[in-house]
Amino acid sequence: MTNTVNSDQPVSGIPAALKYFMAVSCGIMVANLYYCQPLLGDFVEIFGVQENAAAWINICSQLGYGLGLFFIVPVGDMVPRRNLLVWMHIMAALSVAGAAISQNIGMIYFFSVCIGLTATACQVFVPLGAHLASEEERGKVIGTIMGGLLSGILLSRTLSGLAADLWGWRSVYWIACGLMLVMAALVHRMIPGEEPGFKGNYRVLMISLLRLIRSQSIVRESAWIGACTFGAISAFWSTMAFFLEKPPFDYSVSVIGLFGIVGLAGALVSPFVGTLNDKKGPYLPIKAGILIMIAGYALMFYGHLSIWIVVIGIILIDVGLQSAHVPNITRVSSLYTRARTRLNTIYMTAFFIGGTLGSILGSYAWDMYGWSGVCGVGILFSLLGGLPVVFGKNRHAE
Repeated sequence: MTNTVNSDQPVSGIPAALKYFMAVSCGIMVANLYYCQPLLGDFVEIFGVQENAAAWINICSQLGYGLGLFFIVPVGDMVPRRNLLVWMHIMAALSVAGAAISQNIGMIYFFSVCIGLTATACQVFVPLGAHLASEEERGKVIGTIMGGLLSGILLSRTLSGLAADLWGWRSVYWIACGLMLVMAALVHRMIPGEEPGFKGNYRVLMISLLRLIRSQSIVRESAWIGACTFGAISAFWSTMAFFLEKPPFDYSVSVIGLFGIVGLAGALVSPFVGTLNDKKGPYLPIKAGILIMIAGYALMFYGHLSIWIVVIGIILIDVGLQSAHVPNITRVSSLYTRARTRLNTIYMTAFFIGGTLGSILGSYAWDMYGWSGVCGVGILFSLLGGLPVVFGKNRHAE
């Protein structure tokens, strides 16, 4: 595709093929962040480190993602997003290749940060999809793209576990490297060119982020809810391998990876949540999502009794996350056409700061209190995320 769109002008709609391509692209890119999670138990033995040290591999990738969101993604308002996406895929290929050749935990930490930085390409796709969609279908389009992104997060754990069992952990990152190079070529072919909406240099661009934070109360509220809900779910996923590899389950890394498939329920409901948002507004699905997450974690307290309790709990917390996340990102993307990438940057930076904090607190809770501590962290984050829904002034304005 070589057609060009103008960032200042509304468009009539997005072709179905392009919508699903962006959903798949988001999934493949964001998967780079999560290949490490089923491998954390193996890294303890491979590199001879404690569980807490291995958990920092996942934390480093999320820290890199947060930095990339704030310092790289806003450039999508200043340069053609197709060019930015191609280069980010190429750099992602180099980052995962670096992880594949790592010889010690320090190298893994460094390349995990690089993987996080480049994986933010998926957050360039989201505002691009919001721009290409018509007003009436924006929630559904974003829901579809976010469904692809969530599928990538969840399936990455399954594929990582299987590949590591078959060919060793390094094969996971070499496969990812090949995927990044293929996607770089496809992105250049499929994504339309555009005229950027922002005119100015990088310094002015970054200063404008602060102005947007001060002026947009809906963005601040959405950022808080997103940070808390993603923190809640990250507490679980960052410690899942430690929980399931020990008694009473004693699962292998490949079996632990299969639990990613369970969370696909969240991906399946994303388009439905987007449609509900288009018809009913954001607060109904956000409130329902937070309540579902709390219910999931309340059930997870008893996860040691049966693996089916764990399965149902995973479904609930993943569905709950998407029920809150899709309406949040949709209303943020609808505020200011020429600043969609920057608005998405503000929201998603807070989102992944929350995820990083959730991973850190979840890891320490696991060390000190075991599985009950992890579930307690999840419930605490979910309750904090619900505060704006109960007390926020914006709920009366939409």
